[in-house]
Amino acid sequence: MSDPVWVVIPAGGRGVRAGLPVPKQYMDIGGVSVLERTVCKVASVPGVAGVVVALPPVGQDPLPQVEQARKRLAGMGTSTIPVLLVPGGETRQESVYQALKAVPSEVPWIAVHDASRPFFSLGMFARVVQAAFSRGAAVCGVPPVDTVKSVRVGDTQDTLVEATLDRGSHVGVQTPQVFAGPLIREAHEAALRDGFTGTDDSQLVERLGHEVVVVPGERANFKLTYPEDFAFARTQVTGLGFDVHPLTPGRKCVIGGVDIPFEMGLLGHSDADVLCHAVMDAILGALGKGDIGQWFPDDDPRFEGASSIGLLAGMWDDLKASADFVNVDAVVIAEAPKIMPHAAKIRANIARALLCSPEQVSVKATTAERLGTLGRGEGIAAFCVVTLRKMLR
Repeated sequence: MSDPVWVVIPAGGRGVRAGLPVPKQYMDIGGVSVLERTVCKVASVPGVAGVVVALPPVGQDPLPQVEQARKRLAGMGTSTIPVLLVPGGETRQESVYQALKAVPSEVPWIAVHDASRPFFSLGMFARVVQAAFSRGAAVCGVPPVDTVKSVRVGDTQDTLVEATLDRGSHVGVQTPQVFAGPLIREAHEAALRDGFTGTDDSQLVERLGHEVVVVPGERANFKLTYPEDFAFARTQVTGLGFDVHPLTPGRKCVIGGVDIPFEMGLLGHSDADVLCHAVMDAILGALGKGDIGQWFPDDDPRFEGASSIGLLAGMWDDLKASADFVNVDAVVIAEAPKIMPHAAKIRANIARALLCSPEQVSVKATTAERLGTLGRGEGIAAFCVVTLRKMLR
């Protein structure tokens, strides 16, 4: 992303369709509210320079979950990416309008994202932003999988089919929706002036006669709306993995299945690929399946010199029936060699092993700033967080 983007998140609604004891965006999933998950994910999108969240006015919803989320969100911003909290309105559209007023006037691009849509990928968000850069307004959407019919309610309250629509020319629109800052402000001002209420922000832009481009969305980017959605979402699990190996002469330096040219390599029973080992431990932790020492003992001759990317693929082949892969977020800590020139190939290797898209795999690299054994270049370490969606039984 070249220009800064601010993200508006309307979170002042009551979520009545969910039939839950608290507004859906404040429901707990894995110890964190839906809204906090969404804000954290949005703030991690490259190019996002600020976030504005429209909350219920103080005292309107005195539920402890709402106040707890308010306090945690207040401390979520940083000096580089502020998170601003503003009072929302009675409707989603009013909340977006109130949040827009808090976005600095010079911001060139503004995204609107649903508070209850935390499962988008960073890659998809970036694609919508890039499309907006080219066309001024962009949304993401998925084609319907069911037959779509136009209906009307008859005099006896029967719902009657009027026509069967062409699925090929229809999409279900999701968020993020990204617009040029002056355009989305003008659209909301016009809607307010005309007393018009739309179902999403792109409809307000369409009223101005401006084209809106549609980028392919994601099925996983669903909006938590009904009780069954939360039952599905609660099957998501996360796991943390860590591994470290010393560097030694006479060994290959293998990271994420990539042979990286270097005068030293990692020491271990297998090829000592710290990144793959961290990914494996994270997966096993998420599913409660032990650790890699139990799966691949370092005294078992079968695994001597083994390819860790191959072990990762084989392990996932054994586990894939119990879970769907959502994403992996990993960081490699090394003074040398440079990891990022090989990141695309590393992501592709891990994605191939996990039967997923490279866009679901994030690999970053950093140094230890010359501190400790890693800082002295004596070894390489990797941290990894994996998110899986366990199958309902």
